[in-house]
Amino acid sequence: MNKHDDSDGRFHCSSRDDRHDPHAADSAAWWREAAAFALDPVYRVALLRRFSLLGLGLGTLGCTEIMWQANAHGQQGPGATQESDQEGDGSEYPHPWYFPGAIETDARGYNRWMGMVPQLAARLAPAQDALLPFYRPTLFQTLMLEQGRDLRALITPIYTPDMCRAYSRGRSLLSLFVRRGVPVDTAIIIDAPGPEAIAAGAALAERFDPVFIFDNWPHPSGVVPSHLTLAAALYFAPLLEDLKTRPAPRPPVIVLDSNRLAHYVDAAGEFDNRYMVELPDAHAFSRLGIRRLFYVSGRARQTELDDLNGDFVALASAGIDIRLLALDDFRQAGNPQACGGQDAQPFLFGGDEETDQLFWNWYAPLSLPISGSFSVAPPPWLEPRARYRPTRRPTFLGWPAPVAGGHGGALSPHYGGFGGGRSGSLGRSHSSPGS
Repeated sequence: MNKHDDSDGRFHCSSRDDRHDPHAADSAAWWREAAAFALDPVYRVALLRRFSLLGLGLGTLGCTEIMWQANAHGQQGPGATQESDQEGDGSEYPHPWYFPGAIETDARGYNRWMGMVPQLAARLAPAQDALLPFYRPTLFQTLMLEQGRDLRALITPIYTPDMCRAYSRGRSLLSLFVRRGVPVDTAIIIDAPGPEAIAAGAALAERFDPVFIFDNWPHPSGVVPSHLTLAAALYFAPLLEDLKTRPAPRPPVIVLDSNRLAHYVDAAGEFDNRYMVELPDAHAFSRLGIRRLFYVSGRARQTELDDLNGDFVALASAGIDIRLLALDDFRQAGNPQACGGQDAQPFLFGGDEETDQLFWNWYAPLSLPISGSFSVAPPPWLEPRARYRPTRRPTFLGWPAPVAGGHGGALSPHYGGFGGGRSGSLGRSHSSPGS
């Protein structure tokens, strides 16, 4: 076991810096080779099943290569209360793969994550076969590739205060559904920064079946820090696998990384590993018995992210009821305490018992016209989300936003405003989920 820490409490991998390496073209080469692994949906399903049949026989594959970074102040777990240090631009790190919130053990408190590294894509696949066509494990598959050996040898689970809060907020959201009775016709979409999205999805996995859509690859200079999403997935992987044994059917919780559309300027020090999401279309949701979607952003916002606008408008036009809320809408009652620990205050919708109890007054199935009134008016901070309905609007794709059509709403493989430069994921074609 190789532990490395600095006096400033930040952790990194002891290796050379490839950011300014004269052989940096190797990074682009591994990206291109990894792109060949972007499998079509049918082949992906077959591959996942094949790997799942290998079982634990692969469990120890590559474990001797695993190295991790320990937190300078000791292990962090679900009760961790320490805030993460602010990160710099990474220039002080000997290697750009760094893991704030690094921890040696997983959510179960053991080292099961080590045996899951080479088969993460299969182990985190949805429990129900009907959901497999919508699973996009591209990010997880990179740990299987020869080109991913450097990251595979350095990766470690992470558990940060933001992840802790996201998990607690996810549990509070779940409690609202349990209170009403989890409807099998309602799916949830979590669209938050990768590690937080993983945490919230894990919190909901007791009653929902996680479907991860992470359709890009990590890169040492990537504008999307996908390696942190991978590290968070390793932390929760044993818990998620254990929860697969829950009785079916379970509605899906679709987990997205909101960093996929991070701001990018074509620059020598950054690689564009952004990507766009394509959701199942109305026919696919109908086959699953889904009539309602809860879109849960990480931070409070009044609309969906730009790449989802066309899909949402098409889904709403087909009769899918889409509602909007945010993980940030769940707040600690009274004086906020750090996440975790015996004395931590619970997270409640709106931050108090009264608002929490009124949730279904504002988010019950639509039975009123769009201009209809609520029996109790939502508070001003919630009203834009409580009254949300998908509407065609200007996006980075131009005006108006394309409306999804066919199977999954596949867009052009060349996206306006994202072409050229050091583009990776956004310059390649996407297959359509549900086709």
